[in-house]
Order: sequence, then C-alpha cells, then structure tokens
Amino acid sequence: MILAGKNTGRLGVEPSSHPQALGTKATNLERTLIDITVRPAYAGGIQQVLHAFQAAREQVSAPALASILDQLNHSYPYAQAIGFLMSRAGYDADSLEPFRSRVSQFNFYLAHGTKNSVYDNDWKLFVPKSL
Repeated sequence: MILAGKNTGRLGVEPSSHPQALGTKATNLERTLIDITVRPAYAGGIQQVLHAFQAAREQVSAPALASILDQLNHSYPYAQAIGFLMSRAGYDADSLEPFRSRVSQFNFYLAHGTKNSVYDNDWKLFVPKSL
C-alpha cells in the first residue's frame, strides 16, 4: 500500500532488498509495525496486525521500535498498544520493557470503534474480546 501521511522526514524508510522491488523504498519492519498499529485497517484489521507481530518476533528490534515510536511523537499512547501486541505475540520480557515504561496514565484502545472489548489492566488498554 502506498501512503502519504505525517511528515516524518522519511523516518524508517529504506531501500527495498526484495529482488522484485529493487530501486524502491519502503518502511523498515519496525516502522511498518508502528504504522499498522496506528491504523490497523492498513493491514486488514487488528487480528492481522497481531499476526504481523507474531511473524516479526525473531527479526524485530524492540529498541529500534521504541526509538522510532519516540521520534514519531504521536499524541496518543501507542506504546500501550504495541506492548500489548508484542506481549500477545510472545515477545520476551526484555523486549516488552521499553513499552511497559511508556504506559501512560490514560486508558487507551487497541483499535478505533472496537465493539465487545475487554480491559487489559497491565497495558491500560481496551481490546477486542476476540484477541
């Protein structure tokens, strides 16, 4: 999907290494995970976002993910959503720490407009019951 959005100075955008996409640029893994957490519809919904976090578990750098999130400086506490998704995807405690330390005082939601949600007290987050 090609998108134009928040002016970020191309943060996390890198040349593609895929043989069929040489010469193009795309967001790196960490930036992509942040972007689909912010807008789950871009990935086909929140369940697909969770699958992406599961698939990326052995390749993603939690410090890089946290650094990019900090640089994006979103108004909303997306660290809570990212931490929850990482936790559900089976990331280890060390990977979760940068996000646990960023849990805000505010309750948040995993996906806008979610119906039938439950509250996750650890991440101060409303999540779909289906997760």
